[in-house]
Amino acid sequence: MMRSVPSQSQARPKTANNESSTGSSNKVSGQQQTPVGSLSESSSDGSVGTATSIAASQPSLHLPAPHLVGKEVCQECHQENFQLHSAHGHAHTFHVLDDSPDIIAKFAAKSFHAGEEFGTYEYQAEFGTIDAPEKLKKLKATLPAVFGDEPFPLQYALGSGHNAYTLLTLITEENGNTAALEHRTSWYAAQGGLNITPGHTNKHPANGLELFGSISRDEVMEKCIDCHTTSAEIVGEEIKNLIPSVNCEKCHGPGSEHVRLARAQATPPPYSVGKDDWDTEAEIQLCGDCHRLPKNITEKELREYPDLLARFQPIGLLRSKCYLESEGQMRCTTCHGPHEALHQVPADRHIQNCLNCHNAPEHTLCPVSPKDNCIQCHMPPMTQEQGLTFHDHWIRVRKE
Repeated sequence: MMRSVPSQSQARPKTANNESSTGSSNKVSGQQQTPVGSLSESSSDGSVGTATSIAASQPSLHLPAPHLVGKEVCQECHQENFQLHSAHGHAHTFHVLDDSPDIIAKFAAKSFHAGEEFGTYEYQAEFGTIDAPEKLKKLKATLPAVFGDEPFPLQYALGSGHNAYTLLTLITEENGNTAALEHRTSWYAAQGGLNITPGHTNKHPANGLELFGSISRDEVMEKCIDCHTTSAEIVGEEIKNLIPSVNCEKCHGPGSEHVRLARAQATPPPYSVGKDDWDTEAEIQLCGDCHRLPKNITEKELREYPDLLARFQPIGLLRSKCYLESEGQMRCTTCHGPHEALHQVPADRHIQNCLNCHNAPEHTLCPVSPKDNCIQCHMPPMTQEQGLTFHDHWIRVRKE
């Protein structure tokens, strides 16, 4: 007997005044992208009075709160970094599927058997065809053996596509709260097709919705979306004020004041990440906020350090002698250009990063291969689920 697909919007949260109230919103980022404004001039009305009364009658000079200006504004001065970033995975971490027909085309008109407990997904696009992929919209999945032709909508895609795309849909649960369903199937570049999403292999469905994937709620849901976007506000089953992917202001902070000063002055004050005291600790905390820190995993994982942790680079780096004995000098950008795509960096430059330190008597020199194979020996790629590989950032002499 076929069951009905659980409704995606059984009870949308409501407020007394939807225009002004935010009671139904789960805010991931309160920033909204707005144009850079200019200060307006004020004039006196010509009245005569005491100094106190005149001062009191004058409008105060209030600068607007810093706000996001968008990466295109940053491009006006920082063209090289803008071009480098455009090829970086960070620039392509979040996609609205209705605006991404190339991603829809990787699923549409295909089927995938997701396991005995789940069945076989069939994927269709409501608009467009494979012969006209530029028109593809409204990707849906069905489980014919369970729900017949009733579709489950797929809204967003996570990932740059360099490794994979994983699909995400916002749903309303029976209690009226918003949750995010990560679809059980992902597309993999190395395989050129569909397979089980990482972390889903050993999952078992507890209800009808979980036949389509794994559900995350509250902070976990918000953090997932936050780490793949520059700005996003979850409102019911929609994302408002969306600035997809990790753009300039995700790391540097709202740029409106920096832009105002840059346009007003020939030599504006320097602006990096909005902090005058930026240091190694601050940088690792910033990167680790999404790439994970030791506080984000269990004590058992820290002790045993399974291969899975290679995916979370700061955790490995923080236990490496290279970091521990660097007197606070080694950080993520010691080796990585923050705007440059890793796959575009030649291997010899990675090796040179090692030799920049390991080339003098006061540093440890490798007795096996002092000028080559540093990465392969001390930071080898670790194979994860579905053949994904991540270099282990716990830099060490490995016991083979």
